[in-house]
Formats: sequence, structure tokens, C-alpha cells
Amino acid sequence: MSQSTQAHLERTINKNRPLEERQQVVKQMNYYMGAKLLEVGMDPQSPEILYRWSVKHHDDEQTCTLSAFWGESKKELLSGENPLTGEELISCARANASKDIVTVAQLCGYASDVDGFRAALKEAMATMGMEVESLQKLIQN
Repeated sequence: MSQSTQAHLERTINKNRPLEERQQVVKQMNYYMGAKLLEVGMDPQSPEILYRWSVKHHDDEQTCTLSAFWGESKKELLSGENPLTGEELISCARANASKDIVTVAQLCGYASDVDGFRAALKEAMATMGMEVESLQKLIQN
């Protein structure tokens, strides 16, 4: 049996709930991901683990996904061979927008191709008719 090199945790949160309650769900996700990683023999604090958030919005709900990658999955993610596109790209970029542009490009599967990441993000936003302020900062900086 092959060893797992990634883990994912997903929660759906009602956007109308108080901010503190929604933040608590995110904190719990971090805790549960740590427990999940310990179960598979990984140290959640290890620098070998790369964490990626994504958030999808639906009416009055948002689905938050926390993913952890290590080993072969991390290498593949950072290789730039399978970059995210469309809604998945926007979801990942939006959820990680507080990080620097190089890190966000890597998390979205663009390796060190920051210009390619920006172009793909612009295209995805135009295709979906979106103008997200936090993403505009990524595109412009």
C-alpha cells in the first residue's frame, strides 16, 4: 500500500453567523488537520508540510478547505506542472491573498512563474466577471 502524501479537511460555514463563530471553525480546522497528520505519522509543525487554503462562496455559505502536502505531492504542487485554473485558481488565490505573491503563486501551482500566475488570475477573473479587491492587489503588486 502506498503512503499518503496529502490530506484535506473541508467545512461549510454559514456567512450570516457571527465572525467569532466563523473564525472558531477555522481554528478548529487547523487543530483537526494537525490531528489528522499525526495519525499518518507526520509532524504538523514540520517545514516539510505545505498548507494551502481554498474558499468557495455559495449564496449565504462558504466552503473552506485546508490541504496539507508533503513528499511527492508537495514536489508536484511546487513543480508548476499542474497549475490551478478558473474557479479553483480564484478560490486558492483569494484564501491565501494575505501571503506574498511568490508564495501564492506556488500554492496555486505556478512554481516561480509569478507573471504566468498573474496572467492566469486576470483571465480567470475576467472569464467569471469578478473583481475582487484582495486579488487585484496580487495582480498589481
